[in-house]
Amino acid sequence: MKDIIRREVERALADCGGGGGFDIETPKRREFGDFSTNAAMTAAKKTGGNPRELAASLADALQKNGDLFEKVEVAGPGFVNFFMKPSAVVSRLPEIQERGERFGSSPERGENVLLEFVSANPTGPLHFGHARGAVVGDVLGNILEFAGYGVEREFYINDAGRQMELLGESVRASMTGGEIPADGYRGDYIADIAREIGDRETGAAECGKIAYEKLLRAIEDDLRLIGVEFDNWVSEKNTIHTENDRGRTLADGAMEALERAGAVKREDGALWFAATEYGDSQDWVLIKKDGAPTYFMADIAYHLNKFERSNGGRLINIWGADHHSHVGRLAAAMRALGLDDEKLKTLLIQFVRLVRDGKEEAMGKRAGSYVTLREVAELVGADATRFFLLIRAAESHLDFDLELAKKTSNENPVYYVQYAHARTASIKRKASQQGMSASAEHLELLELAAEVEIAKTLLAFPDVVSDSARDFAPHKVAFYLQGLASAFHSYYNANRVITEDKKLSSARLFLCECVATALRNGLGLAGVGAPERM
Repeated sequence: MKDIIRREVERALADCGGGGGFDIETPKRREFGDFSTNAAMTAAKKTGGNPRELAASLADALQKNGDLFEKVEVAGPGFVNFFMKPSAVVSRLPEIQERGERFGSSPERGENVLLEFVSANPTGPLHFGHARGAVVGDVLGNILEFAGYGVEREFYINDAGRQMELLGESVRASMTGGEIPADGYRGDYIADIAREIGDRETGAAECGKIAYEKLLRAIEDDLRLIGVEFDNWVSEKNTIHTENDRGRTLADGAMEALERAGAVKREDGALWFAATEYGDSQDWVLIKKDGAPTYFMADIAYHLNKFERSNGGRLINIWGADHHSHVGRLAAAMRALGLDDEKLKTLLIQFVRLVRDGKEEAMGKRAGSYVTLREVAELVGADATRFFLLIRAAESHLDFDLELAKKTSNENPVYYVQYAHARTASIKRKASQQGMSASAEHLELLELAAEVEIAKTLLAFPDVVSDSARDFAPHKVAFYLQGLASAFHSYYNANRVITEDKKLSSARLFLCECVATALRNGLGLAGVGAPERM
């Protein structure tokens, strides 16, 4: 619908002597219309004209399209608000069924996205704290693909450094009855791996290697349990720190590139990145006094590698909120290397609190007492796990209520949305038993305010997908699904779809099928099932 409005505004604006870029928005308050544009204000800035006068001329020109607009009015400093004609709305419903499973999608853009998410340390099973990033990343990938982007999903395995040594030492200590290092790893999984190895003569390095392989497979299995899979698994150790046939590593190459750019300095026996010269708030150590590279050095090399592999595409990182300071310094490093840091986008995911019987569960891996992703998924199911982790914006804190997620009632948001889809299937089955079917032939009979509002909501789905892709905001799809489900349930509870009037029934059945299509496509983006019976 926004595209239709845009074309009408462009035509009217040209007739009024204006032009230029403008926005078409959906007002938050219904009294301001179905759509609104700032076209008169942006045009007035270029021409030096009066925005209110230009808005009035624009409204007059648009009002002539009586087939599309019920009313066009000027508001505020020069906004133009549009109220759509109900018949113009419902007449567009056939487009939904014509597009079917592609309704809401966009053509291929020829632009690629390299999407990195989860990237948990392989030192233990995935605790539930990682689940939010996993779901947000996977759904964002689905949305970007639906919006026409080419997407590669990537898991960066942090398998280098002291943490991996601690893993091996922890397993060996458990196996031999020794003391686990103070900052080592504890918990049943460490003891289980130790028992599987069994041989007390196995050294800490070998214990660490065996544990790493088992835990990485477990991470992959746990993610697959909630429908999350990756195209690439990139090992930090093998990719960043392993020498090539010339005896050089990617980390070496990145360091040399920074040195050539004049972006490093030596101070206190360490090698630093002069990040303040590239817009960051402080400088950062790259090579420590003992000659060991920092994690930041490895991350610069990794992102340099990603830029090279992306062939001019976009890079998206999904990290935990505790990585906040890392965002600015990494962008500064990319600028120092002459790369377009505008191509790099990092989403910071706020923490999720897992609540069971009103109490928060622990999430610490080193303590050994925490709830795993697998435990939650097996308890409430993959659908509830995914949907619950989408119902808040990624930058907002989220409480995951286990008891609510298990409920089979309208209190449970995923049940509520899925039940709306199942209800459309039930209506279709009942209609078939009575010899009735959906038809677009008499859509003009959809005159109820609730029917028109549902039609408006349905036709907004492509804009929701586009906005979600543009803003990297997958929660918008979850919001949309809940709003559509609510509107449909309310309509169904107040009105009979199958009536004695066969023409009206066929139109209402068609509306129901359009609802089913939008719900099915939206749930598909969320990676959630669309059941036909519940």
